[in-house]
Amino acid sequence: MTLRFPLAALAILASSFATAPQARPVTYAGGHVLVLSHQPTLDQWRYTHSPSFRWSVSVGGLRADHLGETQSLDVDYLRAARLLHRWNLPEAQANAFLWGGIGQTRSGKGDGLGRHVGLQLDYETRRIYTALVSELHEGDGWSHRFDTVMLGWSPHPHDVDRMASWVVLKGMHTSNTDDSRLKGALVLRFFTTRWWLEAGADEDGRPLANLMVNF
Repeated sequence: MTLRFPLAALAILASSFATAPQARPVTYAGGHVLVLSHQPTLDQWRYTHSPSFRWSVSVGGLRADHLGETQSLDVDYLRAARLLHRWNLPEAQANAFLWGGIGQTRSGKGDGLGRHVGLQLDYETRRIYTALVSELHEGDGWSHRFDTVMLGWSPHPHDVDRMASWVVLKGMHTSNTDDSRLKGALVLRFFTTRWWLEAGADEDGRPLANLMVNF
């Protein structure tokens, strides 16, 4: 993708990137996205509306367990996200996103108001994808950070008009848990401009799955 492309071609490519390998916190202007995610000790859902390509608002939920002294965590939240910067390179795109929100929390330490902030950095070509996602949740007497790093590879350059497939290696870490080691996972991803599906397993053989649908 390059800034010298005609405007229509640039818009099509931007839409393709917005729905590709990682469910980004801000998509295209006017976009509505539903995201469902399952990991062995973490389940999440999020419904996002992006009034512009620079920011979005979301409602969502998070359910986590095996969190050490916190035991378990249940969060229902409202958040806002911002595209800090986008680099449109001749054969690639990179993005920096920031978000934050508040919500009602229930945990082994009691109920109350929680807050969270997050950051995503990603870089993508038509065959290589890398990303770092970090999200910190805090409440009265507890704090947990959920980190994920990703490296993806596609066996063929993905195009807008056909389904793309990726092999993605993940490293996942959650702070202040019963087991705070970095966990590895291998997943397969398939996506079009309308939907995105991921399925695989972590290093202990436990399943992971993610689904994203654009409206």
